[in-house]
Amino acid sequence: MLFRTKSFSTSTKLLLACILGLLSAQSMAAITYSTWPSSTAVVTADGTKQFGGNLSGLFYEPAFGAQQAVLWAVQNSPSKLYNMVWSSASNTFIKNTANGWGSGKTLRYPNGTGAPDAEGVTKAEPSSTAIYVATERDGSGSNRFSVLRYDTSGTATTLNATHEWNLTTDLPTVSSTNLGLESIAWVPDNYLQTNGFIDEGTGLAYNPNDFPLHGTGLFFVGLEKNGQIYAYALNSDSTYERVATIASGHSQIMDLAFDRDNAVLWAYCDNNCSNRSHLLAIDTTVGSATLGKFIIRKAYNRPSSMSNINNEGIAIAPNSECVSNLKQFFWADDAETSSHAIRRGKIPCGPLF
Repeated sequence: MLFRTKSFSTSTKLLLACILGLLSAQSMAAITYSTWPSSTAVVTADGTKQFGGNLSGLFYEPAFGAQQAVLWAVQNSPSKLYNMVWSSASNTFIKNTANGWGSGKTLRYPNGTGAPDAEGVTKAEPSSTAIYVATERDGSGSNRFSVLRYDTSGTATTLNATHEWNLTTDLPTVSSTNLGLESIAWVPDNYLQTNGFIDEGTGLAYNPNDFPLHGTGLFFVGLEKNGQIYAYALNSDSTYERVATIASGHSQIMDLAFDRDNAVLWAYCDNNCSNRSHLLAIDTTVGSATLGKFIIRKAYNRPSSMSNINNEGIAIAPNSECVSNLKQFFWADDAETSSHAIRRGKIPCGPLF
């Protein structure tokens, strides 16, 4: 059952999406959870009481040129974006004090108003100063499932979005304003094309040329209500087209992270799912019923050294930072358990399946 988003009414699109999601879920075998792939202990990675709770999405940006590595984080209340850098003196990530980042930067909608409920954060092209934030509502108001683009190059302490893609009418209706968009990740076109990703609007292999204003990759967002992942072409004129609907295997979803070195999409659920991770990749098996679609290839329980806390964000360091074939993995704890919101552990650098 295939459709191009713009060709159908909203009610029809939602019905088709639900059917596709059910079919995908029914086609998945029972999920077997493995032990976390590293025995390295999970430790706190921030100072005490740095955020006061509500820290949600994370994205790790490796060092680029003269710029040091940055751990980006978003907070939903207050609505803020943080730029954090490593301090060898304290052995923690600290808030960057340069260019107005000392207390984080307040986020607004494109018209300079509002308090976007920021839940997820990602970047696309590594050299770009643009950053993308997934939001589920305006403050405590009604649903507003939007992806907001911000330019991080200036010194102002308040950031007005340069673009907004409001996906509310294209996504399932939720009964609570706290069940909306929770996560976002960017996946490059070269991976999608090389592995024969299927555009569900045409039933054919994804062709970036069909979306001339979308940039060089697709944005994957996760809806907390149903645990589904939705792939979108976000166009530079603030229009969008849905390309695929993907079953994460979770009943709810809190964050997404694409490991660009190993071409794996991590889908994460918080304490409601015992902090489990599902690793998805495009099925390239000839003759498979799910050929060209993202499927679960591996699943992990949380590290044994980390309790079942309210982790709503994850981030992954690149292979370029590997030491002894291990690289850092980060969690953001919305509840700031024991006065800490950021923790770090490790995963192997090579393929996990």
